[in-house]
Amino acid sequence: MKKAISIALAIMMIAFVMTGCAKAKDAAADAVSDAITAAENAGEAVSDGAASGDTQQSAPAGSANDNASEFVNAYMEAKSAALERLMDGLSNNPDTMMSAFSFLGVSLSDLYLLPAMYFGLGESSVATALAMMGSKDVKYSEQGNNYTITYKNSDDQETTMVGTYDKGRSLYVVGTTNGMENTYFEAFRTSFGYVSQFYSIAEDGTGTVYQIAVNGSDGTFSIETGVGRPAALTGNESADFPKAAKEWYSITGNTITGMTAEGTSVNFEYVPSESEG
Repeated sequence: MKKAISIALAIMMIAFVMTGCAKAKDAAADAVSDAITAAENAGEAVSDGAASGDTQQSAPAGSANDNASEFVNAYMEAKSAALERLMDGLSNNPDTMMSAFSFLGVSLSDLYLLPAMYFGLGESSVATALAMMGSKDVKYSEQGNNYTITYKNSDDQETTMVGTYDKGRSLYVVGTTNGMENTYFEAFRTSFGYVSQFYSIAEDGTGTVYQIAVNGSDGTFSIETGVGRPAALTGNESADFPKAAKEWYSITGNTITGMTAEGTSVNFEYVPSESEG
């Protein structure tokens, strides 16, 4: 989780540096530090809740007894591992450096989905974790495999996140702000890893969908903007299903392929940066 937040905010800092906005860059640096600290504290809150007996007994991710929180965390870790390699390769290739900006939304989707990390962990863990991220008036309910979290976000907007978890197989999440649905997410565990999609609606009404397939440390990611809510996934999608989009990028082994938003084909060998090696 910390890694995913770092990726998203690092891209924001790059954007501020390129535009020469010093004040914005400083603000972004502070945001990076604060967000990572919040993520670490939230993780500690979850662990403390488990130790106090507020949560159900933990099981290894992928087992028949895992809970929704474990499913979300396992998915995010897998996605972040593939995304980090892909972004490292794109950002270090002069011909694809700007393509890394396409992944800002993919990374930020983890921030939107932070409340789902606490599905199944009990009300006190949810309230403590979200409070650390600036939320208030947190209410949590759980009925079978259905979860609802309501709260006021840092902008004092009424926010609701509702999720349905099919144990060990899939998670479906819908988010609303001030009564308007603006986020939709679903992920399936598959024979090769995970498939997922995240759909968000901006304040101007523009819809964007990100589709993802992860196979170990390999992955394929696509981005489409100005679209409606996508058809639901089935869980039977192939590892290449995001390639049906106009813009997509994929890393398989040490080869990065893709199609830019301008229709330019991408194909080169990935050489990890020094920090990745």
